[in-house]
Amino acid sequence: MAELEKTIEDKLIEQLTEGKSQWTYRPDLHTEEDLWANLRSILERGNKAVLDGNPLSDKEFEQVKNQLSFATFYDAAKWIAGENGIAHVYVQRDTETVQLTALKRDDIAGGSSVYEVINQYRALKDDEEEDVHSQNRRFDVSLLINGIPLIHIELKNRQQSYLDGFRQIRKYIREGKFTGIFSAVQMFVVSNAVDTKYFAAAEEEELNEKFLSGWEDFANNPVTDYLKFAENVLKIPEAHQMVMKYAVLDQEARRILLLRPYQIHAIEAVRTASRQGKSGYIWHTTGSGKTMTSYKAARNLLIDIPSIEKTIFLIDRKDLDTQTTQAFQSYANNDVVDVDETDNVGDLINKLKNQNQQVIVTTIQKLSIAVKKRIQEGTPTYNRIKELRVAFIVDECHRAVTPRTQRLLSQFFVNSLWYGFTGTPRFDVNAYPAEGDLPRTTDELYGECLHKYTVKEAIRDEAVLGFQTEHLGAHKLNNNDSNEDLSVYETETHMLQVLDTIINKSQEKLGFKNGRGKTYEAILTVNSIKRAQAYYDLLKRVVNGETSVTISEETRRVLPDFPKFAITYSVSSDEDNESADLNVPKMQESLDDYNAM
Repeated sequence: MAELEKTIEDKLIEQLTEGKSQWTYRPDLHTEEDLWANLRSILERGNKAVLDGNPLSDKEFEQVKNQLSFATFYDAAKWIAGENGIAHVYVQRDTETVQLTALKRDDIAGGSSVYEVINQYRALKDDEEEDVHSQNRRFDVSLLINGIPLIHIELKNRQQSYLDGFRQIRKYIREGKFTGIFSAVQMFVVSNAVDTKYFAAAEEEELNEKFLSGWEDFANNPVTDYLKFAENVLKIPEAHQMVMKYAVLDQEARRILLLRPYQIHAIEAVRTASRQGKSGYIWHTTGSGKTMTSYKAARNLLIDIPSIEKTIFLIDRKDLDTQTTQAFQSYANNDVVDVDETDNVGDLINKLKNQNQQVIVTTIQKLSIAVKKRIQEGTPTYNRIKELRVAFIVDECHRAVTPRTQRLLSQFFVNSLWYGFTGTPRFDVNAYPAEGDLPRTTDELYGECLHKYTVKEAIRDEAVLGFQTEHLGAHKLNNNDSNEDLSVYETETHMLQVLDTIINKSQEKLGFKNGRGKTYEAILTVNSIKRAQAYYDLLKRVVNGETSVTISEETRRVLPDFPKFAITYSVSSDEDNESADLNVPKMQESLDDYNAM
């Protein structure tokens, strides 16, 4: 068994050090003293000028060691984020404080960064440790950037589960083995050669098996073999980018978040498109982390594309404005970009015309009012804002910005790129209503799909909750028949059958056996506000005994006030859309019903 594990380890090191991987194998580094001495040498070489050719004294290097011995992995991550992407350490030399550069986020591959691989590091037991079960440990493979261990890999043989590696890391954390120079680790990898996963460094109590992520290629095909994983994720520049560019610090939760592969592919696709001056959209299923993906996309557009002056994150409701800004600001607190919320239209205009390169979170309503009513043509403000080189990131782009509003904004911002994020794109089958020559589908509005991660892949990866599908009744939709008559779903006969199933035949699903106060809620989703209103009105008639469907005695016995129900609206953000006004009386009626209930 041990020999097989060693073979896996040797092959991984060979993979990491051959060809263009850029890692250098250091078989001479096995102890903490070895690693500190190596780091000292790298720091001195990389900071010759500021050290004035004088090596660090033992006393000065003790100051460095103290700064690089972190209380938590999150504290290490904050240090790695650094100032403008550069992490420093400081030494007091006589009366002068000397600033040394330790890590650079953007100094990748051909720069001055040093990439080294070590194996069989001896993590010795501290004589002062209280854990009687703690003992000396050997780490399998660790990856050092500029002498600092940032990625650690635990390997198992093919007869064991990769989860054994996960449990081993958790035990080592509990025993305090990831302290000192190893307290800076940001990413763990576990593999049994055939199954490989990665996860962000965290304290023992915060580690959970559900946080492990596999790697997938751009087409969402799983990459499980450890050597192929190394080729995709652990070579340079990918490994450097993963721990310094695709790690997000959640300030509120004080934890490190490593992006999943589909998020990274989407961000890279947006960057590639922006460099080519192209717009496009990202199709990522609901619940797969679009907010974080869009934050990183917005941030990277500013950092990677110097010509872009502003990134504007567009949303369609004020509550989401505040919610999204808070999430963005939590992510950006240790980042190199400013995230600004707009309090009102005047504040938005001021942020648009200033010289700051920034991410602006605002609503479509504010931006539309600014463009149509507040920015006066011919003024310096008008000329400055109209000529802005700006990238729009649109959340829920399938509904947030209507074709009319998108055309208004794109005609005003003549140097704009548009990137939409959606879980449900609009195609020909669910297109916007025809309105002159306005575009009707998502690709007509934004351009081609830059990356796709659908609910099918998300359920497979356990990135979202799965769901059960049942087909009731004789009529089944044939997805290949675009001419199929769907009017059957709009008849009162069909709608009553649906309501009868919910009210009288779903007691088990709704948890009636749990007793009063312990039953479940449910959502009935339909294809339009108009259809929702029709169901709402019909359900009121059912409750009032005005239809052929009645509430069974069995249902009434368990829940006499069943069903309680309400209707929700997603109101159009387009001021010129008359349907919002037409819905006001129905909305008021449902509010009156809800208040009475």
